[in-house]
Amino acid sequence: MLEIIKIESKRILSKEKILLFLVIVFLLSVCSTYVSLQQFVVYSADGTVVTWQENLANAKKNLRGKNLDKNLIAAVRQWENLVYVDETSLDEIVRMNYEGKKVQELTDEEIDGFYQIRLSRIRAMLEENQYIQYTQEEKEHFLDEAGKISEIPFEYAEGWKALNKDMEMFVPVLLIVISVLLLPLFGTDPKVSMNELYRSCKFGKVSLDTARILAAFIVGTILYVLGVILFFVITIAPFGLEGGTQYIQSNATTFFSLYNITYVQQYFINAAIGFIALLFSVSLLLLITAVMEKIMVSAVILVIFWVLLLLFDQMYLWQVNHYFANFMPLRMTSFSHYFIGNEIYRIFGFSLSCMTWSILLSSLLAGIILLSAIGWEKVKRKKGLY
Repeated sequence: MLEIIKIESKRILSKEKILLFLVIVFLLSVCSTYVSLQQFVVYSADGTVVTWQENLANAKKNLRGKNLDKNLIAAVRQWENLVYVDETSLDEIVRMNYEGKKVQELTDEEIDGFYQIRLSRIRAMLEENQYIQYTQEEKEHFLDEAGKISEIPFEYAEGWKALNKDMEMFVPVLLIVISVLLLPLFGTDPKVSMNELYRSCKFGKVSLDTARILAAFIVGTILYVLGVILFFVITIAPFGLEGGTQYIQSNATTFFSLYNITYVQQYFINAAIGFIALLFSVSLLLLITAVMEKIMVSAVILVIFWVLLLLFDQMYLWQVNHYFANFMPLRMTSFSHYFIGNEIYRIFGFSLSCMTWSILLSSLLAGIILLSAIGWEKVKRKKGLY
C-alpha cells in the first residue's frame, strides 16, 4: 500500500509540477505583497512622496507602547494633516465609531466615552440586523464579549493586517491550483500504467483506489501547508513580525469584532478554515473524477463549480450564503465575515457562530462526498466497468 501511495504521489506531483506550483505561489504572493505595499505610498499635493518604507518606519516609531485611548486620540486631534498610516488608521477607526466624524471634530466628552460608544454601536448593529432577530440572551452574550476589551493596544501591526486580509484572495486560488494538480488522479489514461501493480496486490483494485485517495489528501495537505508558509514568509518579510499579539480590534476592518483574539490567532484560524475548505475541495474532486473518469470533462465540471461559487459571491444574496455558500470553499475562505458578520445558526436549540457551524457542516459534507466517491468506485468494480 505504501509503495502504491508513493508511486501515485510521484505521478501526481512530478518535479516539473512542484516547480510550477512554487512559481505560481511565489508570483501570487509577490503580486499581493506589492499591491499591499503600494497602499502605504502617499503622494502629497506639493509633489513630495512618502515611500512605503518611510510610512511603515514612522508607524513603528510613533505607535510603540501606544493604546487606543483618550490620550492618543486627543494628541492626533491636534494635527492638521493626517499623512502616515498610524494617523490615517486611527482616523478611520474614529470615523467608524463616531458615525463619520473626523478625529479633529471630536469633543473631550466624546473622546472620554470612546469604548462606551463602541458598545452602543455594537448594540445598535445587533438590534438593526435585517436578517437575524437575536434573542435577548444572544445580545447579552455578544455584548459581554465586546465589553471584555476595555483598552485596545494600538501598536504597529501592519504586516499581520495585510497578511490576514490578503489570505482571502490567496487561499481560494491555492485551492484551485491544488485541485488542478490532483485532476489526473482517477483519470482513465494515466501516464504511468498501474494495471500490473494493482493486479499483484492482495486486494487488487481496492488497494489502488485506497492508495489514490490517501495520496490525494496527503499531496493536497503538503501543497497547502507549503503554499501557506511561502505566502506568509513573502507577505510578512517587508513589514516585519511586530504586532502579532495585538487584538484584531486595532484594525478598522475588525474594530467591532466580538472575537477577542490576536492577529496571530486570526491567522491560524484562517489557515485552519482554509484547510477544511481544502478537504472539501479534494473530496469533491475525487467524486467528480471517479464519476466522470475523463480528465477534461472533470476539469470542465470543476470550472463550472467554481464559477457558480463566484457568481453567488458577487450577487451576495444573504439566504444563498446562509444556507449554501457559507459551507462552500469560496465563501469559507472569505475569512473576514466570520469576525464581523455576527451571523449565527440555531441548531437543536443551540446558537452556533457561523464559523463553528461552517466548519462542522463543511467537514460533514466532505465526509459524505468522499464516501460517495468510494461507493461509486465500489459499484464500478462490482459491475466490471473497468
